[in-house]
Amino acid sequence: MNRTATHPPRTSHNQQLGARGETIAAGYLEGLGFRILERNWRNSSGELDIIARDGGTLVAVEVKTRSGTGYGNPLEAITVQKMTRLRRLLLDWVRAAGMRGAELRVDAVGITLRGDERPRIDHLRGIS
Repeated sequence: MNRTATHPPRTSHNQQLGARGETIAAGYLEGLGFRILERNWRNSSGELDIIARDGGTLVAVEVKTRSGTGYGNPLEAITVQKMTRLRRLLLDWVRAAGMRGAELRVDAVGITLRGDERPRIDHLRGIS
């Protein structure tokens, strides 16, 4: 008898940490009045963590999460090349969604989680 066990996909600690940070960031943005349109949108060029509407502006939000500050502020991990790619991905999303004509912006949200403390949230608007 041939038995095949099915197991749920394994996720790494970093993937779990990133998903938790994205959930915190989405809640934070909604609290500011942003409307979340999509999360984890992918195409062959990459991924956008959060796509939201802030008033009349479409915003791609890059979320970086750290479990401490040993490696510095999470936002320090966003390079010029990454900002350029995020802008290009936002344009790809706009074309795919047929939402031409809106203002576009790329934001970054850094989440630092330390034990039982409240998450530290740093939000930079218009990084690209």
